[in-house]
Amino acid sequence: MKKLYLFVILLYMTAPLFATHIVGGNITVSHLSGNNFEVKLTFYRDCLSGTAGFDNPITLGVYDKVTNIEAFQFSMPLVSTTVLALGDSCFTPTGLCVEEGVYTATVNLPDNPNGYYISWQRCCRNNIIQNINLPGSAGMVFYAEVPDPAMGDSSPVFGSYPNAYLCNSQPNIQNFSANDVNGDSLVYSLSTPLNGNASSASPIPGPSSGPYSVINWQSPYSLSDIIGGSPVLSINPQTGILTANPVTLGVFVFAVVVEEFRGGVKIGEVRRDIQYQVIACNTNQAPVFSAPAIASYDITAGDSICIPVMASDINSDWVGLSISSELFTNPATMGSVTFTPDSAIAQVQSTLCFASTCDNIRDEPYHVTFYARDYSCYGTNTVLNSVNIRVLSPLDGKIDELIPNVFTPNGDAKNDFFKVNAANINSCFDKFKISVYNRWGELVFESDDFTFKWDGRNKKGKQLPDGVYFYMMQADFKAKTFSHQGSVQLLR
Repeated sequence: MKKLYLFVILLYMTAPLFATHIVGGNITVSHLSGNNFEVKLTFYRDCLSGTAGFDNPITLGVYDKVTNIEAFQFSMPLVSTTVLALGDSCFTPTGLCVEEGVYTATVNLPDNPNGYYISWQRCCRNNIIQNINLPGSAGMVFYAEVPDPAMGDSSPVFGSYPNAYLCNSQPNIQNFSANDVNGDSLVYSLSTPLNGNASSASPIPGPSSGPYSVINWQSPYSLSDIIGGSPVLSINPQTGILTANPVTLGVFVFAVVVEEFRGGVKIGEVRRDIQYQVIACNTNQAPVFSAPAIASYDITAGDSICIPVMASDINSDWVGLSISSELFTNPATMGSVTFTPDSAIAQVQSTLCFASTCDNIRDEPYHVTFYARDYSCYGTNTVLNSVNIRVLSPLDGKIDELIPNVFTPNGDAKNDFFKVNAANINSCFDKFKISVYNRWGELVFESDDFTFKWDGRNKKGKQLPDGVYFYMMQADFKAKTFSHQGSVQLLR
């Protein structure tokens, strides 16, 4: 049965050429050496016939992040253009074309504790965008923040351009995740697009400092309801996965901001301004995950975990199973994790295995997202299943399983010692100490050896009476302190 795809086609009326072609873009800054950085501006435009070409060159401004004082301006040439492939082997949208232009330049950023932001302004957006007021006169600000150049930081880098369309009245998933080469924590959010000082009268204004104005949402749309539908457009703050279920055909804009944190302190951000087209697609039932069935796993450093993954498709479409996780990019974990992508008709399965080490201990969990995407000539659907894996210190993890709550030091060679009952446990400690107290709070035993053995005697070698004794364990590992306390009953 032939399936019909209905598209909202971008209309090019009598507005000036420069007023109809921008569909998004972003700036990234990469550290090269010393105070030298590569600035890259990626610019997306409609490439249907009759639209304007890319500006070349362009001039950007660099500003103090706190005072907004201009540091300098610099020029960037256009180095490449590419018409992007949208859709997949089963489905190629018609009436929709996006071209990517890439600009790069190397700049020297003087040390500055305040950090900088880099920006470029351009007008105008497409006239038929329906979630903002006066889109044909609305400009765009390409914007990125960087910390003190002395830190040698590189900003997060977005992945490839998304599909540029959403299916009407269907669940949609788009991946806006970014990679950070410094291993910093990333937080994703939706944002109101910047407007700046560009206008139809001055489409490419000279560089100027912020703060910049923002677009005005067209009622009933707002930052909390950008394109309509239920659930509304949203983004996972940890993974950058965007979900939507629009119910109105049309063209919409929004911005995705990625904030970069180090040691709990924000150090930078990048934003991608983007335009999406909502189209009417034929219904295609999405795959369904049957495993993993739980969302959170705790393991103790030194232990391994294997998580089965399985998804199936009721339409018996071809399904691809893939994964995204910092486990594969974090230098401390990338050599100890395995996962084999799978693709098959109707059902796919694999297993994620992770062999943890002491270096993997941290407070926040490792995030893992599994993707199942079906492929058919009716379109594609992608569903996801996210899990968290937390790696614990032995004192936070399984220590209770390895020490007795009763011991009998009577010389029969059975349970004669209070000790850690494991031959090769990975202690993950730079320092360790155990202290044992009687019920009056008097110290009766202590040791700084994780392989300690307490035989029920006090420091002078005298046998202690039966009863309940209390212990406290404390360990240091890489400037972090872990502790555990409990009680043990002595019976002779």
